[in-house]
Parts: sequence; C-alpha cells; structure tokens
Amino acid sequence: MNGPLDLPIGGLLLLGLVVLWWRASLQARDTAREAARRFCRTQGWQLLDQTVSLVGLWPHRGLERMGLRWRYRFDYSPDGALRLHGHVTLLGQRVSEIRALREDGTQLVDVRTRPNSLG
Repeated sequence: MNGPLDLPIGGLLLLGLVVLWWRASLQARDTAREAARRFCRTQGWQLLDQTVSLVGLWPHRGLERMGLRWRYRFDYSPDGALRLHGHVTLLGQRVSEIRALREDGTQLVDVRTRPNSLG
C-alpha cells in the first residue's frame, strides 16, 4: 500500500545515494591524481594537464567486502617532448597499482597493495 510519505522518503533515499556516489567519485579521482603526481615526480617525469580521467569502473570482491575497482588514465612526458600515458588502479579508495610505459617501450609497474584486498 502506498502512503503519502512513500514518495518523499524514496526520493530522499535516492538523493542520498546520488550524493554518496558523487562524493566517492570525487575522492577516488583526487586519490588517483595525487598518486599519478607523486609517481611522475619520483620518475622525474612531468604530469601533463595535472589531471586524470576515468577509463573504467568495475565491481570488485575483496577479502572482506564488495567494492569498486576504479581505473584512471594520466598523461606524462619523460622529456618535455614525448607524450605517453599511464594508468592508476584503485581498489575502493586505495591505490592498488600504477602502470606506465618507459621511453624504451617497457612497462613500469608499481604495485601498492595485495591484489585481493580492498582496504
């Protein structure tokens, strides 16, 4: 049976979920951008455009709970002329892995957490 309060309560719950999703998305993007910035600085590279872009989002089953696997792309330059790209992967809100190509075409991988954990 539908009461007069069903619609407002449902709408508020939906609005609350949208706000939580928006907040998690902003947090994940900021975490990925900071990880890419630090990674590039460590390698002596320049992070181009000072930003990351979301390229993938998947459900992820960790040891303790379900979560999201976020994948962001970033562009960098090792020498100021060449433009290459790398990826930051987050499990939940934690950086799991950073991948980037070196100038010689080999891949540089920085693994931050155990693959099966969410943290």
